[in-house]
Amino acid sequence: GGRLLHGEGVAIGCALAFEVSQRLGLCSQEAPSRVRAHLKAMGTKCDLADIPGALPDADGLIALMAQDKKVLDGKLRFILARGIGQAFVATDVDMATVRGVLQQALAGR
Repeated sequence: GGRLLHGEGVAIGCALAFEVSQRLGLCSQEAPSRVRAHLKAMGTKCDLADIPGALPDADGLIALMAQDKKVLDGKLRFILARGIGQAFVATDVDMATVRGVLQQALAGR
């Protein structure tokens, strides 16, 4: 299957984090597209649609996130943003919002 460089995964995660933040009303509507435009300009992948090969569904992706080192006391920790350069850590993120963003990103493939 297609391999993903760590930096590419980070870039895609960054774009999706802004997407989640925007849906939660934390940052402006323009912020996610500004982040994506910047990543594209640097020539890096910035969307799940940029990943070749099969991907798990939204719940599968959430399960993979849960295996990550950022999990604390069984809670997923998310980096969210109030704007570009204004990131913070959150543990009480609405998973339905996360699932919705992932489903939409997967649908774009």
